Amino acid sequence: MAAADPIRARCDAGDQLVAADEALARLQAAAGGTLPGLLAIPALLALVRQVRATGLAQARPILAMDGECPIAFQARAVPDGDSIDLVLRDWRRAPAPDAGLPPADDAALWHHLAQGHVLLDAQQRVIAADCPAPDLVELATDLAGATGRHWTACAALSLGLGEDGRDGGRNGGRPGRVDMARLHWRLLDDMVVDVAGSPRRWRVRLLPRVGSGFDLLLLPETILALPADPALLPQAEPAPAGAGAALPPWTGFLGRDLAPALRQPISRIIANAETIRSRLAGPLADAYGNYAADIAEAGRHLLGLVEDLADLDAVEAPGFAPAPDHIDLADCARRAAGILSVRARERGIVLALPEEDCHAPAIGEFRRVLQVLLNLLSNAIRYTPAQATVTLACGVEGATAWIAVEDHGEGLTAEQASRVFEKFERLGRSGDGGSGLGLYISRRLARAMAGDLTVSSTPGAGARFMLTLPADVPSAGIVNAR
Repeated sequence: MAAADPIRARCDAGDQLVAADEALARLQAAAGGTLPGLLAIPALLALVRQVRATGLAQARPILAMDGECPIAFQARAVPDGDSIDLVLRDWRRAPAPDAGLPPADDAALWHHLAQGHVLLDAQQRVIAADCPAPDLVELATDLAGATGRHWTACAALSLGLGEDGRDGGRNGGRPGRVDMARLHWRLLDDMVVDVAGSPRRWRVRLLPRVGSGFDLLLLPETILALPADPALLPQAEPAPAGAGAALPPWTGFLGRDLAPALRQPISRIIANAETIRSRLAGPLADAYGNYAADIAEAGRHLLGLVEDLADLDAVEAPGFAPAPDHIDLADCARRAAGILSVRARERGIVLALPEEDCHAPAIGEFRRVLQVLLNLLSNAIRYTPAQATVTLACGVEGATAWIAVEDHGEGLTAEQASRVFEKFERLGRSGDGGSGLGLYISRRLARAMAGDLTVSSTPGAGARFMLTLPADVPSAGIVNAR
């Protein structure tokens, strides 16, 4: 049942939730946070930080988890000096989220990385838009005048069609004009578009909102680098000895061509299987519901493998180098923990995080660092016994910033530790859903950012994975470590 009165809260200049009505305070605690304490609901935290960055009031539908129960509400964030006032309306339990909704951790990450947010109705017509990125000014202007029209009609968007309006291969090369407004939203989700006035390419994510309508998120295909000390810029790994100048013809095929072509059909299989499993389309015998659950799980495994292979293709490309940025590893730790908090809570695992006053300034690409931490933390949650603790700690030592993820699983022998970072290495495990690529890709990313990823472990006593990066020396200041 929806709450009759608005729920109010307030965040201070450090994104600490300092005051909240009972419903939000309870959800904050369920997400692993405290009051006062850092806002622990990832999608709500992303909204607060976007409002702080733009200085403009914004509203967004939010879907969060209170234990096993999904909670949906409309959140409005209003800047007030250094603080942010929150007003939450239409608070309700969401008994059966749309089967098309992405996992909560993916949605939270997309909301955080998005630099454009368009609110759409059930027919994908523009209601409101917020595009604060400097190179989206022309798009923001066009969207402001596109209210009530299908978002694909925006003149500032180039949707990859030919000059005659024919499908450029996305629909199998069928002849004839494509009426984008008549396409199902799943066919438009994950489309790569060009935006007038922007040198970057953008990926469109369409997220169904509980109730009706969509959130359209614009995520940059690449993140522009911030100015940094040239000495700290990551250097590409040298080519193997004897490697020729000519690249194999399949170089870039997985990430550039195959992965985008596979994502949509696999996602559609998963969504349809979940629709069948959850009986949203009507009654179904238990045996067939179980078959659908197996199909959905196999689809997720296949999609994860596709994403891993695309990442592998990227990190092994000659000259690959992430974009350097000024980041705080302690903040990254809290964000990764917030994204995976539901998964940890399902297994009764406590995530011990760095103290709020702990900071570890570093140079690295935020998106890639978060990718590494999510991989390490997912593994720790997967292999740590239920009702145990996974610890994240960080600090700065001289010119090196570090962050460690420590679990209490079975641990590794010296021989296992020596090969755990090898490609397709799973240490004899089977049936755990892994591809054996996560740690290999994570170490390649760490080294591409002029850092490293190492492990120390004792059999029977867990493992400790440590990511090191160049410290952001001018702003490192006092070293704080858990």
